[in-house]
Amino acid sequence: MSNKPACWILKTVLMFTLVLGYYNERAEAASPWLWDRVLKQDLVQDAMRMPTSLYIDADKELYYIVDSGRNRLLSFNRKGELLNIFNAGKALSIPFDMVKINEKGLWIVEKGRNSLSYIALKEKKVTPNTLMYKGELVYPDRIEADSGLLYVLNKATGNIISYSNKLEAVNRFSCSDCPWGFVDFKIHEQKLWALDQANKTIRCFNLDGKLIKTFELGSSVNFPVSLAIEPTGFIYVLDRQKRNIAVYDRNGTFKYRFLEKGIARGQLYFPSEIRFDPWGGLCMVDEGNARVEIFKR
Repeated sequence: MSNKPACWILKTVLMFTLVLGYYNERAEAASPWLWDRVLKQDLVQDAMRMPTSLYIDADKELYYIVDSGRNRLLSFNRKGELLNIFNAGKALSIPFDMVKINEKGLWIVEKGRNSLSYIALKEKKVTPNTLMYKGELVYPDRIEADSGLLYVLNKATGNIISYSNKLEAVNRFSCSDCPWGFVDFKIHEQKLWALDQANKTIRCFNLDGKLIKTFELGSSVNFPVSLAIEPTGFIYVLDRQKRNIAVYDRNGTFKYRFLEKGIARGQLYFPSEIRFDPWGGLCMVDEGNARVEIFKR
């Protein structure tokens, strides 16, 4: 008996699969985001070595970058022009993340001495603080501030802990079925959104520590390291392995992905954090390319 019909059917199925995959890839590649600018240093001696995080001062219209590789902070205006380089009298030890709480000072995570340190800006004085939670040492990693509280990711446990300005523990954010904890988090619309890398999920909490809902990221990401929430509620997840960003709607449905690996403008090499600015920009911190780029629609 001839097997020609079977071969014809197989070829047809394979061709349909290839065509469908092609159009799906084209659909996913369609992104409204375009490269806009880089936060730049015109002089070689000003170049960043290993930027790890970004803080945005909406009131002053400034970007602050933590340059861990050179133990310093850099500030830029909205145009991306370098304004100031600050190293607190060479007192910083591997800074990693920061938040500015007022005009007098800021909090900064120092990996070099496992500290959440307070910097008095006028005096350029650094005061290290050792964090504790229920008698156990905390290893601060990512940090956010909201409504007078500091939110700190504990690298040792993956839990997130909120502290008063006197560094007294208030609440803990964790879940029973994510034993490896979280790798990043953001606060949006009075809720805390935490990225569970091991389970490829996003957990949404009330600010009192109660888990509200969980979003499954699925196969659209391999190694998620950071997340950001757009004002519309869309969720952006940075994938360090794929060197791209996966975008999900408010219900956690995957929509599209964009960006790719490389060293050219608008490409990623070893990205570490994403964050939206108040002016419609999506900011990308890229350790590998030693820069921060901003994309707009």
